[in-house]
Formats: sequence, C-alpha cells, structure tokens
Amino acid sequence: MNKNSWLKKIRKILKDPKAKFVGIFVLVLYFIVYLISIDHLFFNEGTFEVFVVDSPLTRMFVTRAPYVWEPVAAITFWGIRVFIAPMNLLLGGFLAVLVGANIMVAVFGYRFRKMCRIDTGYGLLGVLPSMLTGFACCAPTFLIALAPALGSFAVYFIQLQPFLIPVSVILLLGALTWSVKQLPIG
Repeated sequence: MNKNSWLKKIRKILKDPKAKFVGIFVLVLYFIVYLISIDHLFFNEGTFEVFVVDSPLTRMFVTRAPYVWEPVAAITFWGIRVFIAPMNLLLGGFLAVLVGANIMVAVFGYRFRKMCRIDTGYGLLGVLPSMLTGFACCAPTFLIALAPALGSFAVYFIQLQPFLIPVSVILLLGALTWSVKQLPIG
C-alpha cells in the first residue's frame, strides 16, 4: 500500500462526521479517565488557585512509579483540581490519540464490514491494554477493585505493570495500521 492510498483513507475517515465525533469523544473521555486513574484529576472544593513547585524543570522527570511522573504544578478551578505533570500529559495524550484513532477507524469501517468481509472487532483489541494503563501508586487501578477476588494472583499483575504502557502502544499502533489497511477505500 503506497503513501497516497494511506493519506486518502485517513482523509476520508477524518471527513466522516460520525467517526470523527465518536473518535474525539472517546479520546477526551480516555484522557480524563487516564488522569483520574493516576490521581492527577479529581473533584475538590475550592476556588481558583495555582501552585507551582520549586524548580519545576528538575522535578518534571521524577517518577513515582513506572510511567507516572511527579506533578510540577496544580490548578484548582470550579471544584476541579488538576495536577500538571508534563510527561504524564504527553503520555496520556499520546495514548488518548491512539485510542481515539482506533475507535474512529472502527466506526468508519463498520459500514464496510459485510460488504467487504471486514472484521472491525480486531481493531478494538488494541484499545483493551490501554485501559489497564491507569495507576494508583504502583498497581494498575483495575486491580484495586479485583484484588479481593484475585487473591495472591493480583501480585503477578502488579509485576506486569511496567510492560502495560509499551504493550498498549504497540497493540494500538498495530491495530490502527491493520484496520486502516483493511478499509476498501483509497
């Protein structure tokens, strides 16, 4: 598949209002959930307030867990408090774009599924690991709810935590590439 064919497919996907709306909605929702899951966005009482740590440029790269960086600022407005950690914002934004793009392609490709025998479900498989990337301290957030049911098995999931982000990125990129390639347009 040549470069022009890829560009034509991407342009058609981006022109589809339904695919674009659903993709952007999921992108924003994923980004918000990601920030909540790493405890960088929460609801709090208070008025407008801005706080910046001492020497934010040096603290910007300090991690508290794999792929979770320390915040260098906090903003409170309208009862919402957001911790600003540039590296977390970049990573969360990158994952959100990949998740949104996969959803956008899946929604767009849904209309071709019977006509061209495309299985759009495989493109969504890359989204699943990215849902496990939110962390509370040092464990994936979903384990906090499942830990009583999983018992000691939960410890093995915690050991996999440093691999979830890279696996998510690889699966999201692979699923996106495969899904776009399967589209019969171009």
